[in-house]
Amino acid sequence: MFEYVKLTPAEMALAYEIGKDVIDTEMKNNHTGNNKLSKYAGYVGQVAAMKYLKAVNVDDYQYDLERNGKRIEVKTKVRKVLPHEDFAACVYASNADQLCDVYVFAQVLKQWQNPKKLAHGAYILGWIDRERYNDCFYQVKEGEFDGDYEEPADAYKIRLGDLRPIEELK
Repeated sequence: MFEYVKLTPAEMALAYEIGKDVIDTEMKNNHTGNNKLSKYAGYVGQVAAMKYLKAVNVDDYQYDLERNGKRIEVKTKVRKVLPHEDFAACVYASNADQLCDVYVFAQVLKQWQNPKKLAHGAYILGWIDRERYNDCFYQVKEGEFDGDYEEPADAYKIRLGDLRPIEELK
């Protein structure tokens, strides 16, 4: 169900290059606590989705990629464990007004031997049309628990098993 996209060292460097201004900047109300590894993971997910979908990088606040006229926003989580269909994909409320056509969800793993570094690649977990967003997502408020995870900010979530397979978007 999930597609693993391995990235070369050059592609990992590209992810950093694309995001270096954001990664190295303290941002107000950042739900990661301005964690540089988490911000970098977002760009690793973006480059992996770009590679898998053969999309064009736009890297705008509204959306990250473009393919066949579709504006694609990539949302990435960094975890220590392999993805599972019962995990949730997330769009934070502060980003819920982005003008994209499609959300693609990705997961980047921390390296087992050095959890301060990321594995070279990302799992592309699935996608959903922006127009189905309101019908398919559930809301979790800041401080509430979704399973054993305390939400750092208001969020809209969907179970990974409820996403459309990424092959359909390709």
